[in-house]
Amino acid sequence: MASTKVNADLARERGQATFSVERMTNLFDGGKAETERRRHLEAVIARDPTGIFSNEENAYLHRTDRHVRALAKQVRLVEICRKLGIGNECDGQIIQSKDYPTLLAAVADDLPTSLHWVMFVPNIVSLCDEEQKAKWLPMCRDWRMIGCYAQTE
Repeated sequence: MASTKVNADLARERGQATFSVERMTNLFDGGKAETERRRHLEAVIARDPTGIFSNEENAYLHRTDRHVRALAKQVRLVEICRKLGIGNECDGQIIQSKDYPTLLAAVADDLPTSLHWVMFVPNIVSLCDEEQKAKWLPMCRDWRMIGCYAQTE
Protein backbone atom coordinates (compact mmCIF):
# COMPACT_ATOMS: atom_id res chain seq x y z
CA MET A 1 0.00 0.00 0.00
CA ALA A 2 1.33 3.38 -0.89
CA SER A 3 1.76 5.91 1.84
CA THR A 4 -0.91 8.60 2.02
CA LYS A 5 1.59 11.11 3.41
CA VAL A 6 2.72 13.57 0.74
CA ASN A 7 6.42 14.40 0.52
CA ALA A 8 7.04 17.96 1.79
CA ASP A 9 8.95 18.98 -1.37
CA LEU A 10 6.15 17.70 -3.58
CA ALA A 11 3.52 19.49 -1.49
CA ARG A 12 5.50 22.75 -1.76
CA GLU A 13 5.82 22.41 -5.55
CA ARG A 14 2.13 21.64 -5.92
CA GLY A 15 1.35 24.73 -3.86
CA GLN A 16 3.27 26.86 -6.37
CA ALA A 17 1.48 25.44 -9.42
CA THR A 18 -0.18 27.93 -11.74
CA PHE A 19 -3.07 25.54 -12.30
CA SER A 20 -5.50 23.70 -10.06
CA VAL A 21 -3.87 20.43 -9.01
CA GLU A 22 -7.32 19.05 -8.14
CA ARG A 23 -8.70 19.90 -11.58
CA MET A 24 -5.66 18.28 -13.20
CA THR A 25 -6.18 15.17 -11.05
CA ASN A 26 -9.81 15.08 -12.14
CA LEU A 27 -8.71 15.36 -15.75
CA PHE A 28 -6.29 12.44 -15.40
CA ASP A 29 -8.92 10.34 -13.63
CA GLY A 30 -11.60 11.09 -16.21
CA GLY A 31 -13.70 13.48 -14.13
CA LYS A 32 -14.48 14.57 -10.60
CA ALA A 33 -16.73 11.56 -9.89
CA GLU A 34 -13.98 9.18 -11.03
CA THR A 35 -11.45 10.89 -8.75
CA GLU A 36 -13.84 10.55 -5.83
CA ARG A 37 -14.43 6.88 -6.66
CA ARG A 38 -10.70 6.17 -6.94
CA ARG A 39 -10.02 7.85 -3.61
CA HIS A 40 -12.86 5.93 -1.99
CA LEU A 41 -11.53 2.58 -3.24
CA GLU A 42 -7.99 3.43 -2.18
CA ALA A 43 -9.29 4.31 1.28
CA VAL A 44 -11.15 0.99 1.51
CA ILE A 45 -7.84 -0.83 1.03
CA ALA A 46 -5.79 1.53 3.21
CA ARG A 47 -8.27 1.37 6.10
CA ASP A 48 -9.09 -2.33 5.91
CA PRO A 49 -9.32 -3.45 9.54
CA THR A 50 -7.60 -6.79 8.90
CA GLY A 51 -4.26 -5.11 8.13
CA ILE A 52 -3.62 -7.76 5.48
CA PHE A 53 -2.84 -5.18 2.79
CA SER A 54 0.24 -3.84 4.57
CA ASN A 55 3.38 -4.36 2.48
CA GLU A 56 5.82 -3.18 5.15
CA GLU A 57 7.18 -6.67 5.89
CA ASN A 58 7.30 -7.96 2.30
CA ALA A 59 11.07 -7.56 1.94
CA TYR A 60 11.64 -9.62 5.08
CA LEU A 61 9.29 -12.51 4.41
CA HIS A 62 10.42 -15.91 3.19
CA ARG A 63 9.16 -16.69 -0.31
CA THR A 64 6.62 -19.19 1.03
CA ASP A 65 5.34 -16.73 3.64
CA ARG A 66 5.10 -13.99 1.02
CA HIS A 67 3.07 -16.31 -1.23
CA VAL A 68 0.69 -17.27 1.60
CA ARG A 69 0.24 -13.60 2.53
CA ALA A 70 -0.46 -12.68 -1.10
CA LEU A 71 -3.11 -15.39 -1.27
CA ALA A 72 -4.69 -13.96 1.88
CA LYS A 73 -4.68 -10.53 0.21
CA GLN A 74 -6.46 -12.00 -2.82
CA VAL A 75 -9.10 -13.66 -0.65
CA ARG A 76 -9.70 -10.41 1.25
CA LEU A 77 -9.81 -8.43 -1.99
CA VAL A 78 -12.52 -10.75 -3.35
CA GLU A 79 -14.47 -10.37 -0.07
CA ILE A 80 -14.27 -6.58 -0.38
CA CYS A 81 -15.34 -6.68 -4.03
CA ARG A 82 -18.35 -8.81 -3.19
CA LYS A 83 -19.29 -6.58 -0.25
CA LEU A 84 -19.09 -3.46 -2.43
CA GLY A 85 -20.84 -5.10 -5.40
CA ILE A 86 -17.77 -4.78 -7.60
CA GLY A 87 -18.16 -7.18 -10.49
CA ASN A 88 -21.96 -7.33 -10.24
CA GLU A 89 -22.15 -5.28 -13.42
CA CYS A 90 -20.25 -8.00 -15.29
CA ASP A 91 -21.90 -11.18 -13.96
CA GLY A 92 -19.55 -11.49 -11.00
CA GLN A 93 -16.37 -11.46 -13.05
CA ILE A 94 -14.59 -9.05 -10.76
CA ILE A 95 -11.61 -8.47 -13.03
CA GLN A 96 -13.87 -7.03 -15.74
CA SER A 97 -15.11 -4.30 -13.42
CA LYS A 98 -13.69 -0.84 -14.08
CA ASP A 99 -12.98 -0.61 -10.34
CA TYR A 100 -10.77 -3.71 -10.16
CA PRO A 101 -7.57 -2.13 -11.57
CA THR A 102 -7.93 0.69 -9.04
CA LEU A 103 -8.18 -1.81 -6.20
CA LEU A 104 -5.18 -3.76 -7.49
CA ALA A 105 -3.14 -0.56 -7.68
CA ALA A 106 -4.15 0.25 -4.09
CA VAL A 107 -3.04 -3.22 -2.94
CA ALA A 108 0.35 -2.52 -4.57
CA ASP A 109 1.54 -6.11 -4.42
CA ASP A 110 1.78 -9.05 -6.80
CA LEU A 111 -1.06 -11.50 -6.32
CA PRO A 112 -0.37 -15.12 -7.29
CA THR A 113 -3.86 -15.67 -8.67
CA SER A 114 -3.63 -13.08 -11.43
CA LEU A 115 -3.31 -15.71 -14.15
CA HIS A 116 -6.67 -17.14 -13.08
CA TRP A 117 -8.43 -14.01 -14.35
CA VAL A 118 -5.98 -12.85 -16.99
CA MET A 119 -5.34 -16.11 -18.86
CA PHE A 120 -7.43 -19.01 -17.56
CA VAL A 121 -10.93 -17.50 -17.49
CA PRO A 122 -10.58 -15.75 -20.89
CA ASN A 123 -9.60 -19.08 -22.44
CA ILE A 124 -12.72 -20.72 -21.06
CA VAL A 125 -14.79 -17.83 -22.41
CA SER A 126 -13.24 -18.02 -25.87
CA LEU A 127 -12.75 -21.78 -26.29
CA CYS A 128 -15.79 -23.36 -24.60
CA ASP A 129 -19.28 -23.81 -25.94
CA GLU A 130 -22.26 -22.40 -24.03
CA GLU A 131 -22.88 -25.60 -22.06
CA GLN A 132 -19.25 -25.76 -20.94
CA LYS A 133 -19.25 -22.06 -20.02
CA ALA A 134 -22.38 -22.55 -17.94
CA LYS A 135 -20.64 -25.31 -16.02
CA TRP A 136 -17.13 -23.85 -15.57
CA LEU A 137 -17.46 -20.06 -15.42
CA PRO A 138 -19.55 -19.96 -12.21
CA MET A 139 -16.93 -22.12 -10.50
CA CYS A 140 -14.18 -19.77 -11.69
CA ARG A 141 -16.14 -16.71 -10.60
CA ASP A 142 -16.86 -18.14 -7.15
CA TRP A 143 -13.29 -19.39 -6.61
CA ARG A 144 -14.42 -23.01 -6.39
CA MET A 145 -11.93 -23.65 -9.17
CA ILE A 146 -8.71 -21.70 -9.55
CA GLY A 147 -6.96 -22.09 -12.84
CA CYS A 148 -3.67 -21.19 -14.38
CA TYR A 149 -2.33 -21.14 -17.88
CA ALA A 150 0.67 -23.00 -19.23
CA GLN A 151 2.00 -22.58 -22.71
CA THR A 152 4.74 -24.45 -24.50
CA GLU A 153 6.72 -23.08 -27.38
